[in-house]
Amino acid sequence: MYFSVWNPDAGVGVWIHTGRCPEDPDLWWAQTAALLPDGALLMDMSWGRPVDRRGPSTGNLTVRCEEPLTRWTLSFDGAGEATTTERTAQGPVGAGPCLPFAFDVELNAISPVWDMDRALGITDLSWAHMHHEQAFRTTGELRVGERSWRLDGVGFRDHSHGPRDFTSLGGDHFFNVVSPTTGRVAHGLVNWRQDGSVDHRTFATYSESDGYQLFATGSMIGLQDPVTHSPRGITVHVGDDLVLTGEVLHGLTVSLIEPNININGLAAFHPDPLVLTESMIRLEWPDGDVAYGMLERDYRSRLLPSPEAR
Repeated sequence: MYFSVWNPDAGVGVWIHTGRCPEDPDLWWAQTAALLPDGALLMDMSWGRPVDRRGPSTGNLTVRCEEPLTRWTLSFDGAGEATTTERTAQGPVGAGPCLPFAFDVELNAISPVWDMDRALGITDLSWAHMHHEQAFRTTGELRVGERSWRLDGVGFRDHSHGPRDFTSLGGDHFFNVVSPTTGRVAHGLVNWRQDGSVDHRTFATYSESDGYQLFATGSMIGLQDPVTHSPRGITVHVGDDLVLTGEVLHGLTVSLIEPNININGLAAFHPDPLVLTESMIRLEWPDGDVAYGMLERDYRSRLLPSPEAR
């Protein structure tokens, strides 16, 4: 499971990536980050066992499905290494000086679930059997020491299950954005093998008036440098006609090692990790509607830089 929450007015948010331990499926791991003003980050890695089947819990982090397909809550009470976007792209993160932080967020759905299996028949992902995504409006609060920020804004989740083995994956682009004003949603996925051949390319938009629109064409800008998340000017093509443009606002870097080992920061000790840049972004529709969300640009380290669109 993955969740992101962003308050565009305060420029703060949270990022969560959590899953089951392959050797012990009742044990969950969770990567949890607070994105603070001026590029500051707090990053935690925790492990634990949930007390029920309403969602994962590690002790620090609790994720609960309050109403299926409609409402979720996220709660965290722990600490994270104080770091920056740049430092997460230079080495592992998690054992340095830490600061306590906590948050409570409620997510209320503004779109149905986009289920790639049901909608597109995509059942042969190397990294999951099933994958679906959903957009939300959010309310809540983030607390760091004596300071606090509202988490009223937009959010997103995705959920996949099945054996995860990234051995053949060369990289992927994945984005999602939500307009806090109109509730319009756009998202897409492109993933490719280590030889560069594309496995899947799928994009979608959602609005209350038009429902879901699916597209087999589209592209996202590539990655020049994970330290700076450049290019920071973002262009996304959805289908043949829609072009969204904007910028990177914040971000962090994490890593994957085969078959499914998740590392906070860059796994610099590995010869060729899958480097995941998680960029909070602002995108604008041609009519001026502004949306916020996440752009994930993932590459084997040996394939960087790779600034061309895919």
